[in-house]
This record gives sequence, C-alpha cells and structure tokens, in this order.
Amino acid sequence: MSRTWSVDEHLADVLRSVGPLEPIELHLLDAQGCVLTEDVLVPVSLPPFDNSSMDGYAVRVADVEKASGDDPAVLEVVGDVAAGAGRLPEVGPGQAARVMTGAPLPPGAEAVVPVEWTDGGAGGG
Repeated sequence: MSRTWSVDEHLADVLRSVGPLEPIELHLLDAQGCVLTEDVLVPVSLPPFDNSSMDGYAVRVADVEKASGDDPAVLEVVGDVAAGAGRLPEVGPGQAARVMTGAPLPPGAEAVVPVEWTDGGAGGG
C-alpha cells in the first residue's frame, strides 16, 4: 500500500531531479522568453529623476486620498510641467501641478492623478 505524499514532498522530489541549464549567449532580439543567468546592473538611473508616466496632475497624497466621485478633491493648479521642463512649481498643501507624460515630478508632489480621473481643470472637482 502506498502512502500519500504532501505537496512539499512532491516539490522536493521534483527539485532533486532538475537543475539550472548551462548559460547560452543570444542576440537580444532572439532572447524573448528566456531568463537572465545574472543581474544586469547599470551605472545610472534613467531618467535621473522621478517622472510622470501619464498626463495628469501631480499632487500630494494627503490632498487626494479620501477623494471620491461624490466628494472630489478641489485643488489649486499652480503650474504646468512638460517633459524637459526647467523650473518646476512647488506643490504645497491644497495644490496640484498639471504634468505631461515624461515630465519630472515637481517638488512636494508624491503621486500623479491621471487626467481622465479629473474634470480637466473645468473647476468642478
């Protein structure tokens, strides 16, 4: 009579019989579906600043965390920030800055609210 194996016992049995494959070198375009055998490290972060991955409004979390469709946050827009912008507006309590995709987050901002979640600056919240 055979006994029942636990999941952990099955896993240990399988792992005893498999091992890592020898590494191979491929051109990048041929490597889809493969995994790296070692970490790839870069000397600098790109971009070298926090940036927005969407068009929207850079905000402080405390100003929007309780906002809802029935009770929207109403914030003063203190400026516009485009990708490659130089001088950035400071986002203080009760304020937001309009940001474009790729734009740096202005000082004081902690998050970006997608423009689709807003009234687009029409003043209705």
